[in-house]
Amino acid sequence: MISNSTPLICLAKLNQLELLKKLFNKITIPDFVKEEVVVAGKPGYEVINKAIKEGWIKIENPKENLELGLGKGENAAINLAKEKRDKILINDAFAIKAVKSLNIEYLRTTSIILLSLKRGIINKKQAKDSIQKLVEDGYYISPGIFSELLRAIESM
Repeated sequence: MISNSTPLICLAKLNQLELLKKLFNKITIPDFVKEEVVVAGKPGYEVINKAIKEGWIKIENPKENLELGLGKGENAAINLAKEKRDKILINDAFAIKAVKSLNIEYLRTTSIILLSLKRGIINKKQAKDSIQKLVEDGYYISPGIFSELLRAIESM
């Protein structure tokens, strides 16, 4: 699993970064993503830096970095996912359009929460609280999708 910066930051702010380790064992990020997330004072930087030092978040750069009209981190993460034929963890709507056009499978931060619930890593209350906290922290979820997420959590 390749990751862009925003999902790492979101999960770190929720104190849920470990979900990635439990679900996927390791996450790979390019240097540009590392530069975006491991900035002193940025929310979650300490826990992300610790995961890098522990070795379950690995640094790898794409051999080619085709310009996709996105930020450096997103660009590098998408190129790496394409090269490795791996899934990507990404939230940005424009980046998701690029990922879809390249036929790369993707997950969002909310997908990680639902998958963690489905696998019994977290419970329904933790899942609901995490979704609510994401919204409170500025993660945009339309009211319709928010309702769908809560229904999905209840049905699991």
